[in-house]
Amino acid sequence: MAFETLTTSELSVVVGDNEPGTGAHSVHRAGYNGVWSLTSTHAPENCFSPAVAGLNLEHLMDDLFMTDEGGEIFEPRTHPMQLKRTADNAVRLSQEPSPLTGVSSETVITVREPFFIDFEFRATLTRPPRSGRSFGFFWASYMRSPETPALQFLDPEGIWCCLSPDGHGDDSGNTVCYATIEPRWGNPELTYRSGSLTQSFSQRRFGLPLMFGRPGKGDMLFVQMFDQREPVRLCMSPTGGGREEGTRVNNPAWDFQYIVDDAAEGTTCQLRSRVIYKPFVDRDEVERLYAEWDVDHGVDHDA
Repeated sequence: MAFETLTTSELSVVVGDNEPGTGAHSVHRAGYNGVWSLTSTHAPENCFSPAVAGLNLEHLMDDLFMTDEGGEIFEPRTHPMQLKRTADNAVRLSQEPSPLTGVSSETVITVREPFFIDFEFRATLTRPPRSGRSFGFFWASYMRSPETPALQFLDPEGIWCCLSPDGHGDDSGNTVCYATIEPRWGNPELTYRSGSLTQSFSQRRFGLPLMFGRPGKGDMLFVQMFDQREPVRLCMSPTGGGREEGTRVNNPAWDFQYIVDDAAEGTTCQLRSRVIYKPFVDRDEVERLYAEWDVDHGVDHDA
C-alpha cells in the first residue's frame, strides 16, 4: 500500500496505488488506483466513493476484451503498481508490462493552484494486440452519491447535453464519441459478454473534448477536459460505483476512454487531461476554463 497527499490552497488530493488502504483510508479497497480522495475547502467530504477511486485506470482493451477468450478484464487492478512522489505537487503511478496485454504505463498527477489537477498518461505496447489492430484504455471516476448524477457535454453545435444512460451497458447509450467518429469497438465476428460500456454507444456526439458534473448537493463543479478529440470517448454509468450505505441514490461512474485505431508492438499512447474541482458558478464558466487551459498548454484542437 502506498499513497501520497498533494495539496493546494483549496484542494487535498490523495493519490494511491491499487493496494488496500490503511489508517484514515482503511475503507479503500484493493484494485482501485488513482485519486483515492478529493476534497476542497468548499466541500470537505470526499467527492469520490471512499472505497474506490477517481481517475482509476480500469481496463486495457484489445479485441479480446470482454470475450470468454480474453481473460481478466481488470488488469490494472491486479497487476502490481508503483507510486513515487516526484515533486512537492506531483506523484507518478507506474506499471511494468501487464501479463495479458503487455502494456507498460505511467501516470503523473500534478496539482496546481488553486483548484487544478493535471493528469498525464503515457503507455507503451510491448507486444502487438492479441487480436485486431485497435487498442483502448478505460478510466473510471466513482462519484459519491451526487444529487445530480448526470454528466454534461457540448455537442458539435455548442448545445449542452445531459448524459444519463438507462443502465450499465447493453445498448443503454453510455459512450459518446467525437463528432467525426463512427462509433465502433471490437470484432463483429467475436462474441462479447453483456455489460460493456465500450460497446454501448449514444447516438449523440461531442464537440469540445470536455465533460462536467456537479458532485454532492450540486454546489461544486467537477470538470474534466482533454488535449485530444478523436481518440477520446466520454462515458457514464449510472450505477457503476454501487451505493453508499444509508443512501437512496447510486454512485455513478464518470468515465473516459482513449482508443488507438492502429496499434502494434512499440506503439506509444499519450493523453493529457485537466480536472477542475471548485464551487459551481454556471455552465459558461466551463468553456472559459477550457479556453484558458487550451492557451496555457498550446493545444491546437483544430489541427
